[in-house]
Formats: sequence, structure tokens, C-alpha cells
Amino acid sequence: MSALKGLVVDFGGVLTTPLQDAMVRFSNDVGIELQDLVRAALAAYAGSTDSLVTEFETGKITEAEFSKAFAKRLTELTGVHIDPEGLVTRLFADLRLEDDMLSVVAGARSAGYKTALLSNSWGLDLYPHDRLHTLFDVVIISGEVGLRKPDPAIFALTTQKLGLQPSECLFVDDHPGHVAAAAEAGMRSILHITPEATVEALQEILRL
Repeated sequence: MSALKGLVVDFGGVLTTPLQDAMVRFSNDVGIELQDLVRAALAAYAGSTDSLVTEFETGKITEAEFSKAFAKRLTELTGVHIDPEGLVTRLFADLRLEDDMLSVVAGARSAGYKTALLSNSWGLDLYPHDRLHTLFDVVIISGEVGLRKPDPAIFALTTQKLGLQPSECLFVDDHPGHVAAAAEAGMRSILHITPEATVEALQEILRL
């Protein structure tokens, strides 16, 4: 087993508060059921095909195009009119950065590990770009590179940009399918459940 030299982490739900919390708030604000929002938004993460989401995440359509189509989808599904204006920003308005997670990434980088962000994006405005570029040697955002997790190619691109072998990288994500895909790509992986558990695991594995 190769010695670990790199740490690769997801953004939404790992470096931030849980995505579901933001989705609950949005559902309540617009008066729809959470299960309808989940069905509309996350089919591509549950083994189904959803070209609207995957094309948005890989930068093939603009945020304005996505918002218009997604608002129409939600309206038709729920019977509640959803305004497309600023939809993505409103959907994730409750996301907050997890300072403990940011600190452990900074600690890993200070200890000599190469660090990478690997994120499926719903637009680019949600990312605190200046702060991320102080934490990461490499930033891979799906909408910028035209690839998305769990495509093996995005894991290969990340390790290539880091200049490391997959076996030299530890990957952290809150989606089991992405963790499994990273493992298939040869990376060691942690499924993020809570910041406390992940910080403890990283401190132990990386000897921080």
C-alpha cells in the first residue's frame, strides 16, 4: 500500500453544512414537500438518468437555462409556482462553511500533504473561491472541467493534477456512490457523516 501523499475532498455537504438542511429550508420557504424537491433534484444521484442535472453539472447548459427548466419541473411536479430567478442561490442559501473541516484540510496541507477539492457543481457562485485557493493545490469543479463524479475520468484528472498516484490519495465525500467510485479508481476513501467523525478519522489516518 502506497504512503498517503494527498487529500481530496468534496465541497457541498463536506466542507459545508448538510445539503439536506438547505433543501428543507428551501422547501419550507416555497411551500413544497421535501420529498418532491429530492425527487426533482437528486435522481442523478440515485441511479437514474437526469440529463438536465448532469448537463448543468458539466457546464453544458448555463445556470439561467437550468433554473428555468428546473423551476418548470418543480412547478409541474408540485403544482406550486416556482420562480426561476436566482433559483440555485435560493436553493442553497442556508449552506454554511464547516470551519472544523476547513481547519483539518489546512492542517493536512501544512503537514506536507497535497490537497485537492473535487466537487460536482450547481453553478460557480456558491464557492468561496479565494478561500479555497488558499487551502487547495488543485481545485476541480465539474462545471469547469466538463466531467462529474462518479465518472472515473474526473478522479484520474484530479490525481494527475496533483501529480500523485490514486493509491497515494485519500478521498472524502458524503455520497456513498462517489466514495465507491473513488475506491474503484484506486483511492482510499472516507464516507463523510459528520464533521466530528471525519476530522477524527483524518487526524488519525494522516497523523495530524
